[in-house]
Amino acid sequence: MSLIRPLQRKPDGEIVFREPTSGEVPAYPILSHTWGEEEVIYQDLKKGKDKSKTVNKAGWRKIQFCAKQAAVDGLEYFWVDTYCIDKKNTVKLGAAINSIFRWYQNAARCYVYLTDISKPDTGADDQRAWEEAFRKSRWFTRGWTLQELIAPRLVDFFSLEGKRLGNKLLFESTIHEITGIANKALRGDALSNFSIKERRSWAERRNTMIEEDEAYCLIGIFDVSMVPNYGERRDQAFRRLEEEILKLYKGKIEIERRKPSSPTVGKAMSRPRPNKSRNKSISLNTGNGFLSQQTSSSAKLRWFTRQLNLSAG
Repeated sequence: MSLIRPLQRKPDGEIVFREPTSGEVPAYPILSHTWGEEEVIYQDLKKGKDKSKTVNKAGWRKIQFCAKQAAVDGLEYFWVDTYCIDKKNTVKLGAAINSIFRWYQNAARCYVYLTDISKPDTGADDQRAWEEAFRKSRWFTRGWTLQELIAPRLVDFFSLEGKRLGNKLLFESTIHEITGIANKALRGDALSNFSIKERRSWAERRNTMIEEDEAYCLIGIFDVSMVPNYGERRDQAFRRLEEEILKLYKGKIEIERRKPSSPTVGKAMSRPRPNKSRNKSISLNTGNGFLSQQTSSSAKLRWFTRQLNLSAG
């Protein structure tokens, strides 16, 4: 995993980078948001650059919010993707994409900043109004925010004005209804406990600004590594993702078909299966003919996913 490079808010309010070291990383909250116009980027923090232009960008409001909320929570450091990832450096960008799930997972808290939900400080709390806006928030439709919802243990939601709306635990039922993500996954259960098909379904209605990111944003969800190659197009990115998923499971997991007498078999036993032997274990490298060298990677993954789902009943 690449070392995270958090931001530090000094006592005088100045925001600077904390250079990464191999030592212990200080506790940090992490921001989750949707990209908009005039985002503050890595190059805006270069030494000697006129910061008056930076602070006048619309995206600076997010940086300020995260810094102030971190201070409220007693935290000196924080991390924001727009500001902390050098997207013009392909090597660093690739390292960040392969590490970002764990960066969110290791964060002390995750602040979800919802720019399409307003909760003015008027003294009256029109909860019904903002709850309806919450259900329709753009944040639930973006590809990258899937891992930002699942990976952190503590997730707090905030309005455009920086008012706390609630946390992931409080909104668990609502989030499940909106996203279809299993409650156990929202509570932090290991993602390996969920089938490939189920994890893939969580992203079906989500989209990204760049087509290849539809695949890259799932790298952490499937716990694989791959080098981003922007320009390869969506289909090729997904083919490579499928190949990495196949490599992860190949030869490591055997799926034992349950006997008909098993009380957990359920409807799975009524589904057609490629092998009539019910007691035989199936592995991806048994040479049983189902995954021949001539079979495409996509077909192999579909076959493997089907077997994995059947084993789960």
